[in-house]
Amino acid sequence: MSLRLFALTLLAFFASLQSLPACSIPVFRFALERWSPDLFEVSVFYRGPLNDTDAKRLNQLEDWAIHNGGQVNLEVVRCDLDDRVPDDLLTLWTSLKDVALPAVIVRTPRKATGQSIVWQGGLSDSFLDVLTTSPARHEVAQRLLQGDAVVWLLVRGTDQQQAARARIALDAALENLADQIELPPGVGQPGSELRARIPLHLKFSVVELSANSGTEQALIKLLHGGFAKPPLANESFLAPVFGRGRVLQVLSAREADSDSISDLTRYLCGACSCQVKQQNPGFDLLCAMNWEERLFGEAPLTSPDDASDSTTDSDPTLIAIPSGHTVRVALPTRDNSAQALPTGTHNRILLAFGTLSVMALVIVWNARRRAS
Repeated sequence: MSLRLFALTLLAFFASLQSLPACSIPVFRFALERWSPDLFEVSVFYRGPLNDTDAKRLNQLEDWAIHNGGQVNLEVVRCDLDDRVPDDLLTLWTSLKDVALPAVIVRTPRKATGQSIVWQGGLSDSFLDVLTTSPARHEVAQRLLQGDAVVWLLVRGTDQQQAARARIALDAALENLADQIELPPGVGQPGSELRARIPLHLKFSVVELSANSGTEQALIKLLHGGFAKPPLANESFLAPVFGRGRVLQVLSAREADSDSISDLTRYLCGACSCQVKQQNPGFDLLCAMNWEERLFGEAPLTSPDDASDSTTDSDPTLIAIPSGHTVRVALPTRDNSAQALPTGTHNRILLAFGTLSVMALVIVWNARRRAS
């Protein structure tokens, strides 16, 4: 094949990508079926042999890890300071102050922007008992597995009036929202197949918890990671949770209103414009749940033990598939400016790459022709 024919063929191939249909699966459902939770890093520092109690606790942490057959999205790293410790972990250890051995440091999943410390303390600290699960996280996970599109967490601070206003804003935004949203067209068609057995419907609910709850302190610390500066004790805040326990954004109750709540919820019900998880906004919670088994295995999706008397704010609204149009919204950034989310980003990147490749081939072909 001549260079010119090859170049034209390549150009036609990449140009055809523009006409490929985008994924029509809503963001919340794509995340639920296809995005595994990111792994938190639990580093345990000690010197020499551990006593029986500490050794048992460390083994328990390792048993929780999903790669060891557990159900928690974490990985445990043993760091015996009497042995060789990787340079990055040794730097982490030397940067800490007044931490007695054996010590545990829990950090967020690894990203290009780095990691941050969620918690640090002793291996015997009771905080580890609530690190991976809590009533609120269990309730949110069960609702997501039963088909809730978005579960809003409302963390109440000591300012009761502010918390009440936040709940009113949530109720106002979500009351009729399911009736107003239409799912993207093409769901279930080739390229946009659904994998899980749970029904696809629009249902939004709220789970409330107190910022002072002893059993929810790990969840509170995880949510604080969504702020540039942790909120004060009197402040309430909200967070939409979707997929496999992923938080889209954390909003201060001082800034949240019905419009911002509605916009974030609508975005999660729109077509998944970028299928690469790390290129989408949000962060995962640390949560004990075997998502793969519950979604795709033989285990029942619901059981009598999963029943809860907590408030559910709207009945499910069933949507015909396919129908409707893609809902596009702008997500507010932390500085409250609007930032439009990309649509069809991966197709445009491939097209640009193909165009550049063709241009390079044409240049090479012309150079060879002149040389001959």
